[in-house]
Amino acid sequence: MEGPEVHQTHGRHRGGGLPQWLELTIAGTALVTSICSIIIAIHHGHTMEKLVQANSIPYLIGGFSTVTTEGDEVLSLDFLNRGVGPAHERSLRVTVDGQYARSFNELIAKSLPPDQAAEVVKAKADRIIRVLQNNVRTRFVGAGQPQMVFRIAKTPENQRLWDLLDKAQDKWDIEYCYCSVFDDCWEVKGKFSEPQPADECTRDEPHEFMP
Repeated sequence: MEGPEVHQTHGRHRGGGLPQWLELTIAGTALVTSICSIIIAIHHGHTMEKLVQANSIPYLIGGFSTVTTEGDEVLSLDFLNRGVGPAHERSLRVTVDGQYARSFNELIAKSLPPDQAAEVVKAKADRIIRVLQNNVRTRFVGAGQPQMVFRIAKTPENQRLWDLLDKAQDKWDIEYCYCSVFDDCWEVKGKFSEPQPADECTRDEPHEFMP
């Protein structure tokens, strides 16, 4: 007596008929492609971040001047931002022969003999010498823009005293620190010095200049 006939079922390949080795190859390729895409996206993000920062770097120049670009005789302390991004000036110190001056009157007192200094201070009080002052704690200077700290125009009435200050300003020097909008900071120690990178701008309150 013959037994029932048994039919063998053939196993189907997974993946719609694809061999297993081909499935693994496709999966591996997809994984590598995804990882490469992530790495490229991260690198692109870092590149764009550096590009934005490069397009936001300030270059702040500070110094004393005795004439404007129009040729007017004006004794002044100014900033000029030659960079491509705004500069946040956070600290400013003025010295006379290495000694800090914290105000305009102190600057005069350290620059001139006592009798001449007293005469200039009185002329300032009598408005014979008019001092325009930007008396703020910090300054924000736009790209390509100037900003005044103080300014004294020469007039027939104050010419003699103005000339005294003009001669004395050779003794003046400045130190300042500024940052970009990304808090990258630079420090300048002297009117003829180049900006040097700084971790941050730290104010020296007892010596900060407020005209």
